[in-house]
Amino acid sequence: MPETLTQFLKFNTVGIANTLVGFSIIFTLMLLGLSATISNIIGYALGGTVSYKLNKNYTFKSNANIKMRAIRFFTVLFIAYILNFLTLQWLLSSLNPYLAQFIAAIVYTVSSFIMAKIFVFKAEENQ
Repeated sequence: MPETLTQFLKFNTVGIANTLVGFSIIFTLMLLGLSATISNIIGYALGGTVSYKLNKNYTFKSNANIKMRAIRFFTVLFIAYILNFLTLQWLLSSLNPYLAQFIAAIVYTVSSFIMAKIFVFKAEENQ
């Protein structure tokens, strides 16, 4: 199997694991009484950390320029999170907060994949 396809499949596996961790945290915190906004911030922060570790060690098995890799990765996640957060805030005024979380997650997933492919992982291929 070509390396890019293998990485793509691993990236998606990590994404599923990250989503399960993130939403478990978000929804547990919401059920415990925290606001959707605070729960979202905490869930994405912890989920992003899991995603970085798994993608670095499992998907790309990368040790090259670890500091720059982390900076790029978390920059991408931060930008994707801002898009997620803005989407969530917009949707909370008209949708159930659980449905709003799922829709905002789609924005996060699509934007983080595109930016990671171009900014983080493409850079890995060139190093």
